[in-house]
Amino acid sequence: MLHDLKIIYVGSAGVLSIIPLRVLLRAGVGITAIAIMDETIEYLQQQPPTIADIRVGEEELLSTSASLLEIAEAFHIPVVSLSDLLKDDQEKLAALQPDLMLMSCFSRKLPAAIFQLPRLGCFNLHPSLLPAYRGPSPVHWQCVHKVQESGVTIHKVDAEFDRGDIAVQKKISTRHCLNKMELGYKLSLLGGEAFLDLLELMEEDQLILTPQIEAEASYYGFPD
Repeated sequence: MLHDLKIIYVGSAGVLSIIPLRVLLRAGVGITAIAIMDETIEYLQQQPPTIADIRVGEEELLSTSASLLEIAEAFHIPVVSLSDLLKDDQEKLAALQPDLMLMSCFSRKLPAAIFQLPRLGCFNLHPSLLPAYRGPSPVHWQCVHKVQESGVTIHKVDAEFDRGDIAVQKKISTRHCLNKMELGYKLSLLGGEAFLDLLELMEEDQLILTPQIEAEASYYGFPD
């Protein structure tokens, strides 16, 4: 694993943010800061606590429903609040001098001034096999369409949602995933593994970015 990297993790209240972070921490990956939207922080602060503590390297790290705020507190990770005008947050993120930014289940488009900050780039975890099922609700639509195979894609963030070059893809059979909760959980765990694969490829200087094939792309918006 890459050592001494300054990694900013950008997430939200969703399971697709929480579990990949737990997987990273359980593997011993150091996180410099966790960045969350202001309104998400306010929402999480109003929720009842879910756990008493988190112990590194033990199964509780994966089985509890701790929020990003609780995880940050347990691991003494600073939280960076992000405003509606994300461009106004450039200075405080730049002050952290990030080497790498990892993002998962974050619904806002990062301005170039932010996603270009890390010297190793900004990478997003998307819960589908891109370029299929681009859009804000890929888990929902894959369940609606009863896909037989799904997976996760880590792509480099660029100016357009879900269109950046692919760094890592991992597949699973979805024949026995009956609902969004089950599929989301499985893809969350898989996403954590994909983040670890990304870090390993970087460490070994073997990361190859592959452009998405637009002819194979599909997009689905928010459910009605």
